[in-house]
Amino acid sequence: MVVGLAGATLRSVLDDLVNEAVRVDVSHEATLLARDATSRVLDCGLESALSAAQRRRAEAYFRAVVRRHTVRGGAGPRASARFVAAAVVADLRESGRDGSAIWLELERGWRNRFPADLLEEYRLRLCG
Repeated sequence: MVVGLAGATLRSVLDDLVNEAVRVDVSHEATLLARDATSRVLDCGLESALSAAQRRRAEAYFRAVVRRHTVRGGAGPRASARFVAAAVVADLRESGRDGSAIWLELERGWRNRFPADLLEEYRLRLCG
């Protein structure tokens, strides 16, 4: 998901990314780590307006820090499951599958790997 608009400040883009991460159960520690690291790497000032390319770079870097922290086990199993589920769904969508086909894949192949409430959330999203 692309957050913010062209010309948004780094602060507003980071705030949107933090809110998005918290919404999908990323730990507070991981979001702070990603926010601080992204701010350091971009080094353009929190109140500076970002170009579209800078915004994409900020989003990509933030998410990479969160993924790296999650893979190393620092974000907890629930956040890890959400990241894997989101990646699986994105890959299946990219391959051209519709919501029902994606749900069947999740139900058949991932039922024992994801929490039941996470699967139910995806069932409702994909099958309406």
